[in-house]
Amino acid sequence: MISSLGHSFIFLNLLSIILNLFFFRKLFQDNNMINEKRFLLSARLNFLFILFAFLCLMFAYIVSDFSILNVLMNSNSKKPFIYKISGVWGNHEGSILLWILIMTIYTFVFSFNKRISKQTKYATIFYQNLMTLGFVIFMITTSNPFKAAPGKTNEGFGLNPILQDPALAIHPPLLYIGYVGFSLVLSIAISGLTTSNTNEEWVKVLKNYSIFCWSILTAGILTGSFWAYYELGWGGWWFWDPVENASLMPWLAGLALIHSLQIIKQNSQIKKWVIFLSILCFSLSLLGTFLVRSGILMSVHAFATDSSRGLFILMLFFIITGFSLLIFMIKYPENDKGASLIHFNKYTSIIINNIIMVIVCLSVLLGTIYPIIIESIFNERISVGAPYFNSTVLPIMLPGLLIMAIAPALSLKKNNLNKKLSYLVVFLAIIFFALLIYILSTINPWAIIGIGLAVWIIISTAIEFYNRFLKFKNNTLKKIIFSNTALISHFGVGILIIGITASSIWKKEFEDVLNVGDTLNIHNYSLTFNNLEEKNVDNYQAIIGEFLIKKGDKTFGKVKPEKRYYFSSKIVTTEAGIHHQLLQDIYIVIGNNNPAGWSIKVYHNPLVSLIWIGIIFIIAGGLMSIKRYD
Repeated sequence: MISSLGHSFIFLNLLSIILNLFFFRKLFQDNNMINEKRFLLSARLNFLFILFAFLCLMFAYIVSDFSILNVLMNSNSKKPFIYKISGVWGNHEGSILLWILIMTIYTFVFSFNKRISKQTKYATIFYQNLMTLGFVIFMITTSNPFKAAPGKTNEGFGLNPILQDPALAIHPPLLYIGYVGFSLVLSIAISGLTTSNTNEEWVKVLKNYSIFCWSILTAGILTGSFWAYYELGWGGWWFWDPVENASLMPWLAGLALIHSLQIIKQNSQIKKWVIFLSILCFSLSLLGTFLVRSGILMSVHAFATDSSRGLFILMLFFIITGFSLLIFMIKYPENDKGASLIHFNKYTSIIINNIIMVIVCLSVLLGTIYPIIIESIFNERISVGAPYFNSTVLPIMLPGLLIMAIAPALSLKKNNLNKKLSYLVVFLAIIFFALLIYILSTINPWAIIGIGLAVWIIISTAIEFYNRFLKFKNNTLKKIIFSNTALISHFGVGILIIGITASSIWKKEFEDVLNVGDTLNIHNYSLTFNNLEEKNVDNYQAIIGEFLIKKGDKTFGKVKPEKRYYFSSKIVTTEAGIHHQLLQDIYIVIGNNNPAGWSIKVYHNPLVSLIWIGIIFIIAGGLMSIKRYD
């Protein structure tokens, strides 16, 4: 019953999309009110039909309808309710349905937009539904979420245990809202080209959606990183995993896009670059989807599926990207005025940072697909890991971060760097103290560079905010803050760099074999293995270790790492125990039991909390800036 209903809504969605494309053609033949209403109604029905289909699949998970293959393979009756819900998108078929749902949500919301011209608005909806049609056909032909299960069974296989986590329950939807949302950014950009209507209102709409998608994508990456930090038991938060890179690449392109949109009024030639970046953002999202779902990558959280699905997504990538680039070349916007890079002003600094972000993006892309190219040509599997990315990406980003600190203080047109002597004094002072520390100590040079760079960004941001506060002190604090949202994000970058530097350079690792009652000395603390207990939960059995963290005779923390055995999937997982503090994390992983005792691994991660705090500032600055441009 649920399966039939879900199929019905999917085919109704397909029908409404085809009708929408037909009404778009009729609209340009006879632009009257009736055709407009039909066109908008069919566009909005797309969303409603796919929403009902999604709710059908969700209901099938909630009631454990194992007559549906998707539910059978990814759920069981004893799974907690929240993971029954997240199981809907914790697999290939359900996640494609979520992808289409998010595309139609953006189309639905955009259909009420009254800011841009009707011609551009309708063209945007047309391009968006054209892309949605491709994904609906992909779902129906290769990834049907309502496919019937063979035979009858009373119990399912369950969701992958490492995906049964609150952070990962919200991580995929946030990622999808981010990089699937770039499809609408692409549609708006292409519609502006085809209708020759890239006016100020078009810029504002494109800017709002670009900033929103990039901010939510940042939140998705944050939740994924935090999940990896405490769930995988590796003691880190970023591993240059190919699937992580798949979300990082559109993030970098989006970062270049939202900065380019800040200067588009000052030089209309930048419109070419903005439109190209709009195409690049969604193209990289599609490429990342291909890498994740084609089965050609080995990753902790990749959808390793058959090659036919990967081939279909690759075909969609080439069609959408090729069609967009073809329109871009045919309808290339005319130059209104040339760009001047002679003076060092805000315009120049953003252009330089754009170039740097694109180079970083290409470096990440090369490191991600290079092993695939080598394997396909020479039939040899190689891996490109952290050493490559750290040695290429970090040095390239360094000058961009230096410029970022002073860019908000620069004028859009004038070469006013010589008037900002306070920034130069701060910069020279930081360099002097960094050199002094380097000469007089044995501290890692990268630690000095990282902390010095972070201090430079934070102080420069604070100086600029203070200067603007004095200039607009008659305004309310709320207005001052919302007028300087970029400074909030830049301040977050400084905090983030401190967290990354400290947790990477000064991280300490301890490993030993302990029995209950034993003590391990770590850093300035002692760690006592206080207790070990077993706990039975509905869908797994856990062994929980209790560790007391002491400094001298004072106990100031209790940590409980776990090992879990999931009954349905017969998989053992490790759950790290973490004592969170602002200045440090004490991170404990309990390993295997052997005759000598339990293998214990402990990480002392200084200032790692600043990573999460810094990213929250970045997201807040991005989302607040939407109100500024509203």
